[in-house]
Amino acid sequence: MLRIMQVDSSMEITFDDYRLSFKQMFFAGHPRYIINRKRSSYFPFIILKDDEIIGAFALERGTILLRMNAPRTAIYLRGLSIDSRHQGKGYFKQVLKLIEQYIREQDNDITTLYLMVNVNNDHAYYAFIKSGFKDKQMIVKQGFSSLKVLAKTLSSL
Repeated sequence: MLRIMQVDSSMEITFDDYRLSFKQMFFAGHPRYIINRKRSSYFPFIILKDDEIIGAFALERGTILLRMNAPRTAIYLRGLSIDSRHQGKGYFKQVLKLIEQYIREQDNDITTLYLMVNVNNDHAYYAFIKSGFKDKQMIVKQGFSSLKVLAKTLSSL
């Protein structure tokens, strides 16, 4: 069974056996970085299949959303990745549904899920588009990278 779990500081999580191609690591960031980042309004998660960690991501509120001209009712999805041994099994779509369900259950005021995809990451771009995200026709510069802004309106419960 697939599930997501919010990470707290008391949990000791390692990704010693986590596999991700260099290209995917470049685009998404190492999950260790994603779950250990310390910021206010930053909520890291792990993705579990049964009791095995197969992925990670974070949800974030705050200044990152201002860079995308997102409404106050938005939340940002950062660094979603799934271990390469578990890719191609439909988990991506399942995880997105779990994330949307979690957001709706935690905060009814959140109506939109935002994310950014590297302009060179066509695979992720089209996977998110296929999952209902819309291209906001906006490019954000972050370091040396150019990122496309995508958003999805969350359906109500």
